[in-house]
Amino acid sequence: MRAIHLTLACVCLMLAPLAARAARGGATTVRAIAFVASNERGPSDPRLAPYEGVLRRNLRFESFKYVGESAASVSAGGTADLSVPGGVRIELKADSAGSVTVRRGGTTVTVSRGRPAVFLGGPAGNGHASGVIVLAD
Repeated sequence: MRAIHLTLACVCLMLAPLAARAARGGATTVRAIAFVASNERGPSDPRLAPYEGVLRRNLRFESFKYVGESAASVSAGGTADLSVPGGVRIELKADSAGSVTVRRGGTTVTVSRGRPAVFLGGPAGNGHASGVIVLAD
């Protein structure tokens, strides 16, 4: 009896993401967070704390400042545009399996849940650069 309960619990846990996706109509929500990276030492913006490890591993800057964020949903097999504060435009394209390809400028990456992508824009000058963190929910 206990094995049956454990098996049913495991099946429910495996199907929960599929049920959530079906409830959203097969759409994937993509969130983009704009930031400015700086060579100036000092604390990073606390709103970027969950992503600071990713930023530090990918970029050689001392601190990061939050600029703003926005989100868009893209249906399986569909496309959408996402505008981020600071004038950044991102193109989204989802395949039939729900994997989302993100394009900014000439760079294209595929984002998946739990694995943020980081785009760095051109230098903003004076040891600063703008960038965007892109996440699929």
